[in-house]
Amino acid sequence: MNFGIQFDLKMFQIIKSPWEANFLSLLAEAKKNVFLASPFIKLQTALLVAQKINKDVDFRYINSFKLAHFHTGASDLEALSVFKKQNCALKNVHNLHAKLFVFDNTAIITSGNLTPGGLRNNLEYGICVNDQLVEEIKNDYLTIFNNPDYPEITLDIIDKAEAILKSIPREKQKKIKVKEKSLFEKIINDENINERFEGGTQSIITNLSTWERDVFECLEKIENDVFRLQEIYNFEKYLGSLHPNNNYIKAKIRQQLQYLRKLGLVEFVQPGVYKKLWV
Repeated sequence: MNFGIQFDLKMFQIIKSPWEANFLSLLAEAKKNVFLASPFIKLQTALLVAQKINKDVDFRYINSFKLAHFHTGASDLEALSVFKKQNCALKNVHNLHAKLFVFDNTAIITSGNLTPGGLRNNLEYGICVNDQLVEEIKNDYLTIFNNPDYPEITLDIIDKAEAILKSIPREKQKKIKVKEKSLFEKIINDENINERFEGGTQSIITNLSTWERDVFECLEKIENDVFRLQEIYNFEKYLGSLHPNNNYIKAKIRQQLQYLRKLGLVEFVQPGVYKKLWV
């Protein structure tokens, strides 16, 4: 197949498991940009990044921030807090599946997440790219990162998610249970991660403010998991009765949907269509 593009094979290097040494070496050498994209991240990896990264680089990370990922332990909220302390800009892209890492003029495209499993234990495979193609990869990354449709992951969102997780009843704690933590790292992959939060709605409601809670409880009354904006607009009069001093109920509803999306409880499907990320 001819794509009409001529490549110098010297631009490419195969990356095989374990590839943590490659990752950390490029991370330590980067002087200008460190752009990371990985649906899942663990605290152990975030701490390694914090130890190796140069403090003055433009540091960015794209994550698939869903409350279910933190509930099951596929990702660690603490990892995002570590990145925030490193002045990392964080973005949430719910449908992220790519694992892409850019270090100045070098990029790695691989199947491995930023987890011990992804860097060491799992059978991962990818390529390391150099020279002119990296600029195009970097531009693609920034196009995604700078898209206003993708919300920023703020400390407020991290703290709220942490509060919800801490409120989960003991009987609804992490669903994936193994005797040894190291075994848990080995079985985590994209295929066995539940995208929907199963920690119970009470732990969510307890930690939401008045408007957030009211809109969330209306969403609970919608039967289907995928719903249209008009379906939540049907609660306009009800919400108006709860907040009689607000004359912009629909705008407030959209605002709360955006917040619940940032929190990883609602996913944007297409204009006017959303998906619940809890059961």
